[in-house]
Amino acid sequence: MNISDNPIYLTQKRLTHRTGLLAPILIAALIGLSLLAGLIAYLADSHGISFRSPQEAGKMFYGWTVGVEVIVLIVGGFSKISRVLADDRKAGLWDSNRLTPMSPAQIVGGYWLGSALREFYMAMALAGIGLPIVLLAKLPLTLWFGTQVLILGTALFFGLLAMLVGMALQRPQGGLVMFLFFFLFFVFFQASSSGLPRFAITNFLVPIYGIVNLFSEKRVSEHEWFDWYSWPEIYGLAVPPVLLSLGLQFVLGVFLWRAAVRKTANPFQPLLLRWEAIAIFALLIAVQHGLIWGIWHGDAWNATTSSSHYVRHHPDALLSIVHGGTILAGVLMLAFASPLPERVRVESLRVGAGDLRLVFARSAVSLAFALAAAAAIASVTQFVFSFNRNGIAWALATGNLLVFFLMFSLLLEFCRLRFNRRSLGFVALGLFLLCVLPFILAGVFSNEALAKLSFLAPGVTAVAGPNGDGRKYLVGVTCAHFGVVVLLYFAWRRQWKLLLAQTSSSSVIHRPM
Repeated sequence: MNISDNPIYLTQKRLTHRTGLLAPILIAALIGLSLLAGLIAYLADSHGISFRSPQEAGKMFYGWTVGVEVIVLIVGGFSKISRVLADDRKAGLWDSNRLTPMSPAQIVGGYWLGSALREFYMAMALAGIGLPIVLLAKLPLTLWFGTQVLILGTALFFGLLAMLVGMALQRPQGGLVMFLFFFLFFVFFQASSSGLPRFAITNFLVPIYGIVNLFSEKRVSEHEWFDWYSWPEIYGLAVPPVLLSLGLQFVLGVFLWRAAVRKTANPFQPLLLRWEAIAIFALLIAVQHGLIWGIWHGDAWNATTSSSHYVRHHPDALLSIVHGGTILAGVLMLAFASPLPERVRVESLRVGAGDLRLVFARSAVSLAFALAAAAAIASVTQFVFSFNRNGIAWALATGNLLVFFLMFSLLLEFCRLRFNRRSLGFVALGLFLLCVLPFILAGVFSNEALAKLSFLAPGVTAVAGPNGDGRKYLVGVTCAHFGVVVLLYFAWRRQWKLLLAQTSSSSVIHRPM
């Protein structure tokens, strides 16, 4: 079935046209024409306007056009797709579509490409006006083509993410909230790695680097520009930033598409299969470590020969930032791949398994070991030539990742088993007590040692620099954290045994005589 014959796409197109397209398109066109008029006015009379050349003026006016286009197509499209899908789920239309002869892929494709048509038309108007701005300013056509391809690819990528958000959220307005969460995460990561633009994977997932790279000029004498116009390197191999962004978005988009189709076929399936969670996590971590590998070429913290001006003077915090990002990525993978207890209970009834073997086969607890192993393999590349000096730091960071992933998976499943619908609040409470509260107490009592009791602290502190102090203390803290994990394991094990015992008894009661 072609997309033009897809009933859901046609329905969304009809609804978009019914609400009116002329006004939003005119608004977008007027914004673009205002910027075009500003450039024409400068070219006609450049006195009193502080631009060094028509090219600089053109970049400024076209940059504003690109910014508005990003807000309209990516932010507006994400919010619209997630809201439409959440509305249809609430009204029962999504379930009705699932009962039709349409395949899950056709249902996903209809919502994905049809829900944000209004935003697409507005972006087309802005892109069409951006082309004469580029031509009048005598800028290369590659600037216009490259930025438009990046914007379109990012819009499609976030559209698939919006599909999953719409399937997961209960409230239609939650899509914008989720986008703000992702946006704040990227802003936080970018602020944490300021001065390191080509070493942060977030700058390529959201193609900040690729767009700025197309705008920037090659000024070798200006250190602050070097990290924006040079190509990123993956384990020493230079890669065009546009291709890196599109490649990452395509590969991750394939996984998002599979998840959306699978969730449409069976809403009780987890968002990610176990192998998909491992593959996505390994890809993200490997690329991130590949981006920073060229700083010290496997000899961690020895960045005296780095081509980056910022890194030569501030190398210590980089691995701590990467470690924090690794924890966040692992937590997301564990949350998405963790099965609901009811699904495991039903499967236990079907196969007649009353012990914990089925639980371990489906639980995210065993997945935690795989994620920690993938992170350990990726991170050891930073220490391969300095392992005799910095091997303890790597071992502490790896141990911290394993303990944290085990803690989170056990806590998540225990709360789901024990508190059902209130589980999310208790998971947040547990993470606050184990991760955030020690930092608050350290500030209240002015005692730095208390901060290191946080489950986040041992790994972040261990890789903070070559002269990390208190590593013996960190080893003790890690052992204490492992003790907490053991207690969580026994509580988790008891809750699963209770559920499986209830399942076994109910199956005996309902077994025909």
